[in-house]
Amino acid sequence: MGFDGPLIGGRYRLGPKLGKGSQGEIFLASDEKAKPVEDKEVIVKRLVPRGTWKSFELFEREAKVLSQLRHAGVPRYLATIEEPSGTFNLVMQRAPGDNLRELAKRRRMSETELRDVLIRCLEILDYLHTRSPSVIHRDIKPSNIVRAPDGKCALVDFGGVLDAARDKGGSTIVGTFGYMAPEQLHGQVLPATDIYALGATIVSLAGGIEPEDVPRKGLQMDLERHLPQLEPAFRAALSAMTDPDPDKRPQRARDVVALLSRSTVSRSTVAKSRPRNTELARSQAGSLAPRRLFSDVQEPVGTLLRIGVLGFGAGGWIGMAAIRISLMVTIGIIAMLSFPARRRVVGVGREIDSMLSEGQGGFTDMMKSAMARR
Repeated sequence: MGFDGPLIGGRYRLGPKLGKGSQGEIFLASDEKAKPVEDKEVIVKRLVPRGTWKSFELFEREAKVLSQLRHAGVPRYLATIEEPSGTFNLVMQRAPGDNLRELAKRRRMSETELRDVLIRCLEILDYLHTRSPSVIHRDIKPSNIVRAPDGKCALVDFGGVLDAARDKGGSTIVGTFGYMAPEQLHGQVLPATDIYALGATIVSLAGGIEPEDVPRKGLQMDLERHLPQLEPAFRAALSAMTDPDPDKRPQRARDVVALLSRSTVSRSTVAKSRPRNTELARSQAGSLAPRRLFSDVQEPVGTLLRIGVLGFGAGGWIGMAAIRISLMVTIGIIAMLSFPARRRVVGVGREIDSMLSEGQGGFTDMMKSAMARR
């Protein structure tokens, strides 16, 4: 593989063109100043803005977001270089392995592999969606997930799907819309939007056809008809992920893992997968493992901070519980005194209780993070 293209920034020598992303062309390049222990091969996304600056705005956003992320499943940002003038180059770490589109061309992935990919990608989404503000990929599909030989996955191309929705002639890009949640077509983007796209990706890989070709009942994919061979709880989780109504979809990556944990995998399957899928088995036992708070703070300061967070979380949880109990009593009294409007009063009470329950769950997650062992 030859690296005989132009030298960028006096360091990165362009090699073969790998394809085209949501913004710009993608090249493999060689880092000529990399130390022997470092990876010399990197990825360069090149953009020459033409006509509109919208593509450049999204290009800048991608560079900014990547520079703020630190996760093994996200390519590490290396540099942004304008060279030659008017041509912008985003240099990133290269994720090892093949994207799932190319992998699927060679063979059909087993159910165990699909579960593994799903769990690993959910862990990446959990990291992205719990940033402040949340980072929403918006363009998850097989070609944007890279799987290494050891099974590790990386999510690539953070350019965003909104600008890629239409080409020069105004027609839709083939294949893109099959992975887009319905609300995305109307400009609404939520963490649940990524959940839909990841579910559609797994459905596509499991059935060997594009999501738009999957049989449907109304707007919902008919996975019982399309994927009868899948373990029922696994199929049910995919069905929930691809619900056309964003309010009925799992809202968090952890919610999907909770659905997957109901799966009853045979002992033989577990035994086969255990040597190389211990992370998958550990994740399916309950939920995504909480990350240890203040792990980068020296002891004993880190321990003191965690104790403080634990106390705050416990106090908040107890406070929420007291408010919920008081609410139940108050709603009960009001409902008895206003018989004609009882259903409406009870309905409002349930909505308020649901919001308080979410807040209580947040305090629970806070305490779990404070008590995490790693």
